[in-house]
Amino acid sequence: MIAERLGLSPGDALTVLVPTVDADGTPTPKLRELRVAGVFEAGLQDHDATLIFGNLADVRALGPAGTVSEGLRVQLQDVLAAPAVAAQLRARLPATLEVSDWTRDNANYFRAIRIEKTMMSLILLLIVAVAAFNIVAMLVMVVTDKRTDIAIMRTFGAAPRRVMGIFITQGLVIGWLGVALGVVLGLLLAFHVDTIVPFLERTFRFQIMDADVYYITAIPSEVHWRNIAAIALAALLLTAIATVYPAIRAARTAPAEALRYE
Repeated sequence: MIAERLGLSPGDALTVLVPTVDADGTPTPKLRELRVAGVFEAGLQDHDATLIFGNLADVRALGPAGTVSEGLRVQLQDVLAAPAVAAQLRARLPATLEVSDWTRDNANYFRAIRIEKTMMSLILLLIVAVAAFNIVAMLVMVVTDKRTDIAIMRTFGAAPRRVMGIFITQGLVIGWLGVALGVVLGLLLAFHVDTIVPFLERTFRFQIMDADVYYITAIPSEVHWRNIAAIALAALLLTAIATVYPAIRAARTAPAEALRYE
């Protein structure tokens, strides 16, 4: 916090030096003595280390002579509607007025979040792909272990399509049970994150979202059912595709070759 670094408390005097340039280009630094009226803490390191509030007249006096700038702040109940409202105001107001919203002021931050979200989606897809590969490996081992049983079924008249359907069903049951269990556990974590995170912090004695590092000090949780449905369907599709190769391999088992040494 600035007050802590400078050793200030309410009532102390603070001298501010602002470098300015006159109309003719001559550097003219301005000095002004201000009185500390109060100390605040926003809880964010970037704000607490750089942000100072002052009287509007005093702040204007620190700027170059003859410059006047004013602004109007519009507060909305829905913060996510700010870009749409800003676009409407920008279309109706003169071009000499600048309209900006909090998403434009923090464009780099949102761009970083978008990239991080894309990378997290790719990582999750890779995790699901690894799980699908495990299903493939397990079913291939089952097919190799059950070659004799498959051959006996074929000799009793079971069609290759029926053998293929058996292994596809087995793989789908395993994959879909895993997807259902993952969705349930994920929803439980999302709905109770405000209880689970403090428990982990008390148990392991560390802070997950440190205020000195992150902009937010709590893990937000908001469930979007459309995203959950899309992720679950993608996982189900990958597990369904993973069962095709082992099922085809089982259907192509030749009964005479499998029973040659039995």
